[in-house]
Amino acid sequence: MPATRAGITWLVVLLVVGALLAIQVGRQVYANYSITQQAHALQQQIRDIEARNEALRRQLDYLRSDAFISAEARRLANLGHAGDRLLIIPPGSETKLPTALRPKVTPQKPLLEQWIELFFGS
Repeated sequence: MPATRAGITWLVVLLVVGALLAIQVGRQVYANYSITQQAHALQQQIRDIEARNEALRRQLDYLRSDAFISAEARRLANLGHAGDRLLIIPPGSETKLPTALRPKVTPQKPLLEQWIELFFGS
């Protein structure tokens, strides 16, 4: 099959146009992929910010509650509720626990005896 100059020219033009189209399609595919990755990253960032926002909202609700205000008043200004009684224990008035309530302390066995007891029983 003889090749003519016109046929080779058309073939070269088609190859150049095909290469340009392939390059453009590749750019579009890469741009689409890049935008999708950015969208996923932004969605994750939005979820993180929403979770932090919800935690801060819960903390704000607690800080506005009567329980927090009462606890802070007691802590900062030594305020209490009506009918609260103050108990002051003077230093030196503490007593030791009765012997019946004291925990029983067993003397520690040597480590070798503990291993022998563990493997061979008592």
